[in-house]
Amino acid sequence: MVVIVAAGDIEFSGMFLGRYEKQVLAKLSDKHKRLADHMRENAAAKSSELISKWFDEADVAFANLETNLTKPRSYYPSRDPFYHFRQDPSTAEDLKSMGFDLLNLANNYTFDQLVSGTEGFIDEVEALDRVGIKHVGAGMNLEEALAPVIIDTGGQRIAFLGFSNLVQKAATVNSPGVAAIRNKTVLEFASSSLPHETSPWYAGLPTQKELPYEEDVHMMQECIKGLKKKVDFVVVAVHWGEGTPLSTSHLGLHSTIRTLDPTDQLRPHRRLGVDANPNYVQRLLGHSMIDAGADLVIGGHPHSAQAVEIYKDKHIFYSLGEFFMQVEVDILRHAIGMYRAYMVKVEIEKKKTPRVEILPIRMDEACLPIINEEYADVIEALNEASLPLNASLVPYDKGAIVKPVTQ
Repeated sequence: MVVIVAAGDIEFSGMFLGRYEKQVLAKLSDKHKRLADHMRENAAAKSSELISKWFDEADVAFANLETNLTKPRSYYPSRDPFYHFRQDPSTAEDLKSMGFDLLNLANNYTFDQLVSGTEGFIDEVEALDRVGIKHVGAGMNLEEALAPVIIDTGGQRIAFLGFSNLVQKAATVNSPGVAAIRNKTVLEFASSSLPHETSPWYAGLPTQKELPYEEDVHMMQECIKGLKKKVDFVVVAVHWGEGTPLSTSHLGLHSTIRTLDPTDQLRPHRRLGVDANPNYVQRLLGHSMIDAGADLVIGGHPHSAQAVEIYKDKHIFYSLGEFFMQVEVDILRHAIGMYRAYMVKVEIEKKKTPRVEILPIRMDEACLPIINEEYADVIEALNEASLPLNASLVPYDKGAIVKPVTQ
C-alpha cells in the first residue's frame, strides 16, 4: 500500500513585507526556534498531533508552495509589490522536517522575486534540491515545467504533475515559467441583440467569460496520457479557481474538452465562509484531467475549502484551502474563509479502490496549522457542497471518509 498526503497552500513572509515578524512571531515564546519545531510544539499543545501523524505515515506528502525561497535583494517587481512573497532559502529545511517530499511550484507567486529574470526562482530550486524536496510545475523552459516527478514506493510507480490556470509567467520553449493553462476572454452576444436590417448599428452588451485555451488543455492532456502509460497512479496538482462561475455553453471548445451538461449548474453555497463551489473552468479542467488518465486531482489557490467531486470513480479536490500562511492577524481571515481548510490522505493498493480521508484544519493566531475544533461542522458543510458532485463525506474520527454517492 502507498499513502499519499496532500496539504493546501503554503505562503511565507506576509503581505506587508515584514509585519509578520513584528505581529506574529512576538506571540511565540522562542523566536529563534525553527519553524518546523514551532509547528510540532503548537500541534501538541492544541491536541493536533494527528497532523504530524499523517505526515509520518505518508510515503509521499506534498503541498502547493506559493513563495520564493530566496535571499533578499533588489528586484524589479512584476506587479504591485504589496503581493510579493519571499522567505529565506533555509526554510526549505523546515519544509523537509515537517515531512514534505514534493511541492507544486505551478502558481502565481513562483516568479515573484525577479531581478534580471530568474534569480529568485533559481535560489528556490537550489534550496529545495539541497534538502531533497522534489518539485513540479515550473522550470527554466517548458520541458522542465512539464516534467513529472515519478516516485517508486510500495511496489508502485506514482507520478506527479503540476499546472496553473492563474498565470503570472508561463514557461515557453526558451524561457522560464510555470506549466500554464492560460485563459482567454470570450464575448458572447445574445442573438436577439445583434445588428440586423432594421437596426444595423445596434448591438447589446455582451457577456464576458473566460475559458481555457484549447491548445493548453490539449498539451496538458497529452502529458497525462503519456505519463499514464508508464506509471500506476497519476496525481495532478493544479492552481485555479479565480473568477465567477461560467455558463455551460460550448463556445466552440476543442473536442478534447468535455462540455458539462447545462443541468450541472451548482447552487451557491456559503456555509464555509466563501463560495465552496468550484467555478465552471475548474470543473471543466478537472474533468479533462481525469478524462486524460489522471487518478487524483488536488487543487489550490482559492484560500478556502471547496467541494470534492468524484468523477469516473476518481477524486477531484477543488481546493484544500490554506495549510500555512504568514498573514497578519488583522487581515480578518475569518471574514474571508481562510480559517477553514483540510488535508487529504489517499491509501492506494493495486487493483483496489483507493481509501480517501480528509482532516479539517485551520490556522491559529500564530498562523500555524491545527485541527479545526469545528471539524464536525466543516465536514457537514463540505458534504452538503459535495453531494451534487457525487461525493459523500462520512464522518470518521476528526475527519471523514470520502465515498461516491452512487455506492
